[in-house]
Amino acid sequence: MHIPDGFLDIKTLATTNLISISFLFYVSRRISKLILPERIPLMGIASAFVFTIQLIAFPVIGGTSVHLLGSVLISVLLGPGSGFLIISSALILQSILFQHGGLISLGANIFNIGIIGCFLGYLIYRIYPSKILAAISSFLTTIIGAFFCVIELYISQRIDFKVGLVAMLLSHLIIGIIEGAMTFLVLLAIERIRPDLLNLDKI
Repeated sequence: MHIPDGFLDIKTLATTNLISISFLFYVSRRISKLILPERIPLMGIASAFVFTIQLIAFPVIGGTSVHLLGSVLISVLLGPGSGFLIISSALILQSILFQHGGLISLGANIFNIGIIGCFLGYLIYRIYPSKILAAISSFLTTIIGAFFCVIELYISQRIDFKVGLVAMLLSHLIIGIIEGAMTFLVLLAIERIRPDLLNLDKI
């Protein structure tokens, strides 16, 4: 779901970058006022986790690959704002260090993975907080993020909408199931080993 540079037109780049920068500015200011020092190491560990799993690609039919996201899982544990900041940081580092996603198209990638995954994902989870709904939310936001990726590429006249939609949704249907299972199992493990981590303030 990481869109490289050169695939989106100027209007799409401007729109997604403006939205993502606005979210980053607001969330950064809010977290800087609310965060406690003892929470910083947890965010660091979560960042390393997200950074790593997003670099592991799974090959799918059609010669492409998909990867896990971790957006909903981190947001359920730490809150949507913290999750968004962690995801955004990981995407920025991946782009700079490994060219995994473009620098100019960071706004689109942050929107598809961070805003949709963290804020919409957490909103779905809050309907009835549970491990099962967290897993369902992980699945749904993976599919929704892929859908927006198709729209962005289609608007930029890079793909045929129907062909792109089928390819992206089928491939992300698979990774969405894996993402949901991972979210459920990690939350289950935390519940049994460190249940106190589930009661952290959601910032």
